[in-house]
Amino acid sequence: MANILTPLSLWGQFDASLETEAEIISASETDGVVMERVTFMGRNTDDGRVKIAAAFAYDSVSPSLETVIVFSDSVDTIDESVLKLFVSRGYSALMVDYRGKWKGCSFFTEYPECIGYANTCMCGRYKDYVDESADITSWYEWVAVGIYACKYVRERTGGTGIAVAGFRDGGEIAWKVGVAVNVSCIIPVCAAGWKAYSGVSKYLSEEPQMDSERYRFIAGIDSQAYAPYVKCPVLMLCSTNDARFDYDRAYDTFSRINPEYLEQSAISYSVRCNSGIGEKSVNDMFMFLDKYLKKRQVFIPKPAEVTVEVDKKANLVARVNFDDKGIIETCNVYLAEDNIVSSLREWVKCPFLEKVSSHEQVFGLNIYEKTSTVFVLCHVTYSNGFTIWSKMTVKKISGKFRNMQTKCRVIYTNANGTDGFCIAAPQEHGIGGIFFPDSSSLPVLVTKAKNIKGIYCEGGLTTYRMNTPKYAPVAGSMLSLDVFCDENAEFVITVKELSVQENYVYTANITGGVWQKLILECKNLKSENGMPLAAFTPNMKLTVNCKKKFAINNVMWL
Repeated sequence: MANILTPLSLWGQFDASLETEAEIISASETDGVVMERVTFMGRNTDDGRVKIAAAFAYDSVSPSLETVIVFSDSVDTIDESVLKLFVSRGYSALMVDYRGKWKGCSFFTEYPECIGYANTCMCGRYKDYVDESADITSWYEWVAVGIYACKYVRERTGGTGIAVAGFRDGGEIAWKVGVAVNVSCIIPVCAAGWKAYSGVSKYLSEEPQMDSERYRFIAGIDSQAYAPYVKCPVLMLCSTNDARFDYDRAYDTFSRINPEYLEQSAISYSVRCNSGIGEKSVNDMFMFLDKYLKKRQVFIPKPAEVTVEVDKKANLVARVNFDDKGIIETCNVYLAEDNIVSSLREWVKCPFLEKVSSHEQVFGLNIYEKTSTVFVLCHVTYSNGFTIWSKMTVKKISGKFRNMQTKCRVIYTNANGTDGFCIAAPQEHGIGGIFFPDSSSLPVLVTKAKNIKGIYCEGGLTTYRMNTPKYAPVAGSMLSLDVFCDENAEFVITVKELSVQENYVYTANITGGVWQKLILECKNLKSENGMPLAAFTPNMKLTVNCKKKFAINNVMWL
């Protein structure tokens, strides 16, 4: 009979007593950062020990004892730009390869043959299923790598200040290491568990049917099962449009954190970076590390609270209450409508209406007249720079409100500023494919010929607005947009039909230096095999890109 293992039974007897036998393979210094390639030994198996490959980075003048251990996603490996980011903020950093064998990669963690499924390219069912027990999975081996990485850092630095951060699958590892090992804090990025529910919206009326295998996976692998047992504060960083991460369930995991550490923990969302993590969240991460690694006095406020209600003027509004122990600098509320698929939602910044008191503000929820469900998030930035977020409020809507909006065929004009579009390729322009420590790589408003402004982003532009009922196309719609390129260039428009995950592309030759209007029928966009797009529908994502500098304006349905 297969075993159902829990976090405590899985890791309670893990043997981390073996010598690490660490070696420095190579070392180099660039711009004051020393980068070492190192190996050390991990757990023992029937075919010998795991040989772990990693990179250790530190400041060449004043290396910090406080160290952040970083886990990339399971399809990625060591990224020196991530290590340099942490070193630039005053920490040493160790980034571990747990991906294992990979085509074209010569420096990787070597797993013995009997656990070859620990190599990402050989995972098979060992990653997404627990057919026997949780200790016979890729996750078990990856967390074992993390446990020995903590041992290596302690031996290396002699310090007790260790944080564990991870991105996506690496973030799921961080949750587990936070239970298996005593560390100062953990930072899961786009990782909240619920992998057994992958692709299943939290807001469906029926729960999916689970068999014994699913229960084994949930009990021993899914991170929401680990949250009650973490031994340290947790900072959860969440992007709102990551197809591999369901932020709808993130707060469910956050609320399950061990009560001893819940009040010391925080959750942060990024609503303008597609699947990336924005400036406010990156800043929170380093303030969190300063508090729990460097033991500095950093005020971390309680989460804000949002309620949706009708005011005396019959407007639908969001009332925000926040921690009054700090000085508030800014408060913003974001609204999404109807879409139950978290990664496809368009978040709109809501207008400020009223300051009720030093810890209470009111914002307008100008919803479309046929909207049935609203999703509301807010953030509050305090004078010390820390930004705290609310739990997402979800409410069914009925009736009429004074501030309801009618159908709108205008998706974007420059009056929107940078609202409505986000970076199309965060994985190519963010540090580690995920972090945006400042706004320099994100969409900006630029002025072009005839003093007309448009929106631009080096990484291309994407909008989810057509998934919002107010901006959704109707039958027979044509897409119109004004385009400007600094030079003669090919301008690429892509519509992704999300139900079948198919891209339809149109390429226009744009003359440099002048604004040009493009009007597209759906049939102008073609799939890779030459099939035309059948129709513009609400279930789509629009992306525009150009290798030269460009701008767009007046995006609308005709």
